[in-house]
Amino acid sequence: MANHLPFGKRVRFYRERRGLHQWQLGELLNRSEDWVYRVESGRIPVNNVKMLSDLAGALRVHVEDLQGAPTLLEDHGTHEGSVPAIRAALMQSRRLAGSLYDGREPLRLERLAVEVDEVWDLYQSSAYARLAARLPALLADARLATHEHTTGPGRVQALKLFALTCHATAAFLRKLGETNLAWTAADQGDVAANETGDPGVILALRRCVAHVQLGAGMASEAVNVTHDAANDLPRGWWTTSPTALSLYGTLFLNGAVAAARLRDRSTADDMIGQAQQAADRLGADANKMWTSFGPTNVEIHRLATALEFEDVQLAVDIAPGVRPGRSLPVERRARARLDVARAYGEAGRTDDAADHLKRAFRTAPEQMKAHEFARDLARRLHSRSRRRDVRELALNLGALK
Repeated sequence: MANHLPFGKRVRFYRERRGLHQWQLGELLNRSEDWVYRVESGRIPVNNVKMLSDLAGALRVHVEDLQGAPTLLEDHGTHEGSVPAIRAALMQSRRLAGSLYDGREPLRLERLAVEVDEVWDLYQSSAYARLAARLPALLADARLATHEHTTGPGRVQALKLFALTCHATAAFLRKLGETNLAWTAADQGDVAANETGDPGVILALRRCVAHVQLGAGMASEAVNVTHDAANDLPRGWWTTSPTALSLYGTLFLNGAVAAARLRDRSTADDMIGQAQQAADRLGADANKMWTSFGPTNVEIHRLATALEFEDVQLAVDIAPGVRPGRSLPVERRARARLDVARAYGEAGRTDDAADHLKRAFRTAPEQMKAHEFARDLARRLHSRSRRRDVRELALNLGALK
């Protein structure tokens, strides 16, 4: 019901549903009654993830309820790429999975590996509608492989491919705002990864778990998982290959954002420092095991943590140095451009913010239409600017009705 309301009116809808006055909600958030009034009237934005999470907690709703329904998947009238189809594919019970396994022949592991590569390419290309159409069948094929291969190297490879399929599924579901279902995918992938005994696969899925926890507002748990995953690695393993460096560095980048949401600047800086060490050893941007890791991604996360801390001047200082080139996947380039736009928007540099938000939208339209921060920024830029292209951008993002 509240999905079609502007953000401030959604806050008011859920506040009144909970029976709170504005001053009471303000007390729960350690904010003033006037602050709540200005949020509800649309006079100030809530575009900090920590505050958004705290506000959702005080109102006893999910963050996704406050953000509204994302415009992510184009609906072409088929069921194959829908969330219910992905949910059915995640069910371990054949009865709950419906007809998905009826007459299904197992794929050769070599073919399954190609399929896993392809879905990760779709995710990193922000081709979400096509990705959604592929995931149910791939989940079924990967699970079937773990049933077919019960011993030896084939078993390990099947478990690895199933774990990485669950990882891609969890990352995608988090984009959709389907946090509970993402949790199911991350959990199943983590169990499979642990059975492989492969440190790289285990670390990839540990990061996946922390990423889902972060999306669920469990920042403290995500920080703990980050530390535990690093401590559980064989001594010196993280320096043994470009893939190990990339997995290790990306783990700490996710952990740094989690620490920032806890307002723990010391831990956030330390984790960024750990990631920087890995990036320095790696020497250049790479995409080992779909991590998009390297010096550029470290700078992207420096900017992201500055925005989390609401340190506008630092974010503006970092922004010009964030130059995501074509060596990075589309998903990373688009998110970096969105955060640069957010930094300039917070600093009141409306034209710069609009130009970078336009670039983010051109880079990955499906991704930007799904992102509440992109829609919120577009609404604010439209209110400040008379530029026709800014209005068109806000309309394209679904920020205006």
